[in-house]
Amino acid sequence: MVAAGLMLVLSSRAEPGAPQGGDRRAGTEQVQANEAAAETRYRVSGTDGAGLNVRACPDADCVKVGWIDEGAPFVGTCWEPGAPVSGNTMWVSGTVDGRTGFISAHYLRPESGVGAPACEDPVDLAR
Repeated sequence: MVAAGLMLVLSSRAEPGAPQGGDRRAGTEQVQANEAAAETRYRVSGTDGAGLNVRACPDADCVKVGWIDEGAPFVGTCWEPGAPVSGNTMWVSGTVDGRTGFISAHYLRPESGVGAPACEDPVDLAR
């Protein structure tokens, strides 16, 4: 019985150099890797060559924060529901020219065939 208890204690010890529970930096590399994995590459499509505005929130009435050309790459981090564009209520968040904003998913085609995940904290348009 004592031997089994000792085995349990020894097997639960942290590896040398592994972050301890009180280390707030523990797992930072994993978080950064997960965030990078969540980025999805898109191409702007369906604007008939006109390009489109990047908006501060998921609505065409929100402030314009940028512009992106037809065919240009766009890296999306997540999507959230917003005002419908041609019946599509999904808007993808990403960064264009150093500014974060939203583009209607109606105009985006994922390069990998898989879109970005849902945003964890969607923008509240009712504010």
